[in-house]
Amino acid sequence: MDIPEPGPGEARIRVTAASVNGFDVAVAAGYMSGFFEHRYPLVLGREFAGVVDALGEGVDGFEIGDRVIGVVSKPHLQEGAFAEYTTAIAHSGLALAPDALADAEAAGLAHTGSTALVTLAMLGDAAGKTLLIVGATGGVGTLLVQLAAAAGATVIATARTEAGRELMRELGAAYAIDYADLEGEVRAIAPEGVDAAVHLIGDVGQIAGLVRDGGQLLSPVVYAPEMVPGADRVEVGIVAGYPTGDGLRTLAALVDSGGLRVIVDREKSLDQMDAAFAEYMGDHKIGNIVIKVAP
Repeated sequence: MDIPEPGPGEARIRVTAASVNGFDVAVAAGYMSGFFEHRYPLVLGREFAGVVDALGEGVDGFEIGDRVIGVVSKPHLQEGAFAEYTTAIAHSGLALAPDALADAEAAGLAHTGSTALVTLAMLGDAAGKTLLIVGATGGVGTLLVQLAAAAGATVIATARTEAGRELMRELGAAYAIDYADLEGEVRAIAPEGVDAAVHLIGDVGQIAGLVRDGGQLLSPVVYAPEMVPGADRVEVGIVAGYPTGDGLRTLAALVDSGGLRVIVDREKSLDQMDAAFAEYMGDHKIGNIVIKVAP
């Protein structure tokens, strides 16, 4: 394919690494066809790290050669991050990369981190709330555990393995539990139900049932409140993790200050995309699966 040209307000990025996440899987499965115009040939990939290669008209704040993190967040889908070059909206989809992160780690910060920030904001004042995060070992979950704990929430995080549960405790979770006995373990901690739950994976009806009356159920996975059994009993929030320039800069600053870690489970090369998607959907993982595109 031809190397894409940046339009007004856009930057072209020479991609060094990109992270696989649920948005990419949803696009590949056709689930996003009702939400975004698809322009073919369509390249998958939402979040990335790389180097600014060219600037479109009207872009300021970035220079050619800047090392950046970003999200391909246009109103249509066409250029993606699983490629040697992509384009992104500069003011809302790019930020200078944290110095503390290598490219593979930096690639897993922008989209997942934006989703975690939006989720935290939707909680309101998190201090003192008991928060259940189901799917806590994924890219979004590992960041949200840290952000919510730092905001004063009592975090209950799920993980399938003891290694995963140990990591959840390291990241700030007050309780790390096995998803296999979700009902029993949560009720032992919060008999009347948790104040809020974040559904990143699993049976949304079961998770909603663990929230107290009037509590919150937040999800970036379901598309409408009516998809949640018991939605009349709890406040359902649909999370749309669109990036902002301020949000990306906040994430980068948190990483550089030591307040946020990005977890990479494994790295794949660009010609291993099929394996990366299969492992994302089928394997137990802790953190991100990253595609290394260029050195």
